Amino acid sequence: MNTTTQRPLRIAITGVSRGLGLALSQALAARGHQVFGCQLSAEAAPAAQANPALFSASVAVPEDMRRFAEAACREGAMDIVVCNAGVINARKPAWEISQEEWAQVMEVNVLGVVNTLHAFLPAMLDRGQGLFVAISSGWGRSPSWGLGPYCASKFAVEGLIGSLSADLPEGLHAVALDPGNGVNTKMLAQCLPDDHAQYIAPGLWAEHAADYIVDQLHGQKLSGSRTVPHPGC
Repeated sequence: MNTTTQRPLRIAITGVSRGLGLALSQALAARGHQVFGCQLSAEAAPAAQANPALFSASVAVPEDMRRFAEAACREGAMDIVVCNAGVINARKPAWEISQEEWAQVMEVNVLGVVNTLHAFLPAMLDRGQGLFVAISSGWGRSPSWGLGPYCASKFAVEGLIGSLSADLPEGLHAVALDPGNGVNTKMLAQCLPDDHAQYIAPGLWAEHAADYIVDQLHGQKLSGSRTVPHPGC
């Protein structure tokens, strides 16, 4: 367990059915932390493991997130919350993307973070400590063609977390976290079909991300826009 933290942490992660969320939840659990993950019911595993503990919830539904937080926080507030759930649009010019697709991306990627903070932050505020992380993207800092909804949503996440950091009292911290130069997930394959295989695998990325989130972001009480350091950067 490569961490300076002396006690196991309680960590909630959204969107753990695949990709970054699945890999990160497994890596953190393997390090001895208690992980609580949520995923859509249609993607739910046949049997939930004790760690990660899995819950069926959509980040786009406030009541789902309230129930997820209530169950996860039954024995205490989270030390870390990671808003990972996200969707991406098919790559095409902004004017060819339907208003429905624009709305869906913003609902999950931006309002999903809002719903998560409404659900989990009150208990963290009561305790007076904790780290709130929202997964951002390099495309939330430098836009790319054909990804108007996704880029807009991740730029919004950066602004949301910047404002949240200014709102939070001493003891609580918020980070917009860029995974770092792309990770070979299904989402990346959707927008880079010819090049995605050259990027770092989620499992290897998670080994670096888990330690960075716990040791650096949480351990050193960092805030703001950060990027996971890993061999693929």
